[in-house]
Amino acid sequence: MSSVLEINPLTRVEGHGRVSVYLDGKRVERVALSLTESPRLFEALLLGKGYQEVPEIICRICSLCSTVHRVASLLAIEKALGLQVSEQVMLYRELIVNGGHIQSHALHLFCLVLPDCYGAAGIAELAAKAPEELKMGLRLKEGANLIQETIGGRLIHPVTLIAGGMGKPLAREGLLKLKETLARLLPDARQAYELFRSFPTADSLGTPRFMAVRSGDSPPLFGEALMIGKDRIVPVEAYRETLGERVVDESNAKRTSEEAPFTVGALARLNLGISLTSQAAEAFQESRAWIVGRDIRANNLAQAVEVIHALQRSLEIIDILIDREFRREGPPSATPRKGTGSAAIEAPRGVLIHSYRFDGRGVCTAADIITPTVINQAAMERDLLLLAQSMEGADEREMTISLEQLVRAYDPCISCAVHLVRL
Repeated sequence: MSSVLEINPLTRVEGHGRVSVYLDGKRVERVALSLTESPRLFEALLLGKGYQEVPEIICRICSLCSTVHRVASLLAIEKALGLQVSEQVMLYRELIVNGGHIQSHALHLFCLVLPDCYGAAGIAELAAKAPEELKMGLRLKEGANLIQETIGGRLIHPVTLIAGGMGKPLAREGLLKLKETLARLLPDARQAYELFRSFPTADSLGTPRFMAVRSGDSPPLFGEALMIGKDRIVPVEAYRETLGERVVDESNAKRTSEEAPFTVGALARLNLGISLTSQAAEAFQESRAWIVGRDIRANNLAQAVEVIHALQRSLEIIDILIDREFRREGPPSATPRKGTGSAAIEAPRGVLIHSYRFDGRGVCTAADIITPTVINQAAMERDLLLLAQSMEGADEREMTISLEQLVRAYDPCISCAVHLVRL
């Protein structure tokens, strides 16, 4: 007898989605993942806008991801217009992107994942069961918020990041204050890692096909190429052919290749050898057996390793900015021209790609944005099927809990994904 187990809505994820498990008796036939958040049409909104307006608009895709979207947008625009940025500008961008990683990982780990680890229904119940652990996570997020506020000019939708430059660099006093705050958080980051390392690890569903931005000569999280597994490298400009993005009927987000779906995010970055700071590298080595070659449920531990990296790297950048005593630079000089630019960056959830085309007046005539959740969607559905099949015969509540936890491990940002449906 055929039936459908509906998990609707998915809980403790950003945005709205559902999972449908199609059963023939107790046998799992297939699983469908649908991202049901209303389409937001951001690509169409950019058409006809000047290059100065594009970053202001596109960072509104999501409040939590606003900074990394703005930086990705700037990188693509600068390619299209032939703009070069200074070392100071790149350091500030790297600093604020690392702050975004801490901010996002802390929110995901402590507010969305940790309730599962303590058998809590949500953050309110978690506050009663594990108050000190929750406070630790909120301290980490608060420190990351300070990076966004001081470097970007405000907590969300930063205003100081502009094409070709930096609106207002932070004074020495501000950098020292930020350094003091972040240095106090390093023990919390290590303790958070130890906490997530202490939780049981499930048997792996198999090794995903990992993809990440290849840094090369660029800082970690930045780069000009995509790395697929250990042996394939493609330039960012070849992303369309590589990802094969297409519209699907059952979801308000496009989907990338389903024949051999890609997995992106913290787990992919660590498996593909992202450069780590000393303390993060030490933590990674301690936990290699629980991270390398594992399925997405190891992503939570990988994110905890990355929190250590992002904090320590932020402190290194601040020291460079203080030592170099950079001065405020003049406004960038940009001459509109006809051109196309594509850029990739590692957002907290994985590879993020922005691509634009401009006419001779600097007006946007085409826009394409591929988010980590779009890339992960096919892999997410595959893993849901594998997990459901491994649980055939389990009661519906047990299967529902396990499938939701797997989705949460991907840390999907559905609001970022559903803007991709065009007018």
